[in-house]
Amino acid sequence: MKKTLSILTVAFMTFLAAAQSKKTDPEVKFIKGNIQDKIASVKDADREQASKMSVKAVSFVLENMHIIPDDRDLSGLAIAAVMTYPESEFVSNPEDSINKLGAIYYGFKDSNVRISVLDKFELFAKKSNAKEIVAFINTYLEAAKDDKTQATEVERKAIQVVSSIGDNDSFRILYSSLKNKTWPKLEKPLVESLSNLAEKSLRELIITIDKSDFAEMQLIFEIFVNNDKISSSIRAEIAENLLKKTMIIIRDSASVTKEISQFLLANCKILADNNWTRSSALMISYFDVAKSQFDAGFISEAEFANVIKYIEILSSKDSVKIFVDYLGDLNMEMNKGNLPALTVVSAVIQALGDLGDKSSFDCLLYTTYLNYPESIVTQARNALSSLKW
Repeated sequence: MKKTLSILTVAFMTFLAAAQSKKTDPEVKFIKGNIQDKIASVKDADREQASKMSVKAVSFVLENMHIIPDDRDLSGLAIAAVMTYPESEFVSNPEDSINKLGAIYYGFKDSNVRISVLDKFELFAKKSNAKEIVAFINTYLEAAKDDKTQATEVERKAIQVVSSIGDNDSFRILYSSLKNKTWPKLEKPLVESLSNLAEKSLRELIITIDKSDFAEMQLIFEIFVNNDKISSSIRAEIAENLLKKTMIIIRDSASVTKEISQFLLANCKILADNNWTRSSALMISYFDVAKSQFDAGFISEAEFANVIKYIEILSSKDSVKIFVDYLGDLNMEMNKGNLPALTVVSAVIQALGDLGDKSSFDCLLYTTYLNYPESIVTQARNALSSLKW
């Protein structure tokens, strides 16, 4: 009798344990429970069960989101399902995963649901470099831009995500949004994202510069050149293209303004500051433009003297001839009794002395015989002594 009772007790305890196990099993809880229970089952699942529960929750959300659209509880389940969605599912079938999570993204107006999808997409894209994810976000942003959708945290998040995983299309969409002031409140994140994409999309940007008018080039300068977060080499290459395009505008319109003159000067400074010797020939071409701007009063003596220094730095030997010819012109004016701007004369002499080319001997020697102030004459003599023979 005692033996029978003992067996029955063990059996009963086993039954209770099994019942308790089923009661607390996340999958059972998910199947039998309400939406709050389903959320809890997804969140509480252990590592072995988590993937299975997440996939099951995604399926449930997809089946019911059109029946109870924008239900708060269902939104909560969607967020839990998306946040726990396993990378293994994405790796094994990226297209299916993007379709499912994308359907949830568009199936809910809840910003938190959409942001959770974007977070998950960013994580997957960084690990797998999935072009399909970038294309999904680009499509959304372009449609939002074209529809002039009022900026929300969803657009802010999408802009931030493509900042790190975006491509040329992302760059084009963001730049167009900024240029056209689609989302004025998102100007800062737009600029930050464009800065991050600048190197990757440099070719796209150069094409944009080639099609730009002066007003747009000023915008490009402020976003990409006047921006310490962008590498010096990228800033210099952009400045080079801005300088080139602006000189074409001047040539075609045959008009120069103080604003354009200052813009050219700002780009030249960037090239010199970054020792962008690749722009040597362009800087030589710019000298005549700068000279005419100086003569017209659009740039000051000090600024033109800086231009001479910039050209010396970047063009080196190629600049000797233009400086020799220019000092000859200045000396001719001095010989006529017209005192040139001494800051400019000094800058030219200094450049020729630094370059040390013997072809500048005659003009420097002639300078010493003219009625310049003693400081200029002394500088010319010092330059003569520094020539290399």
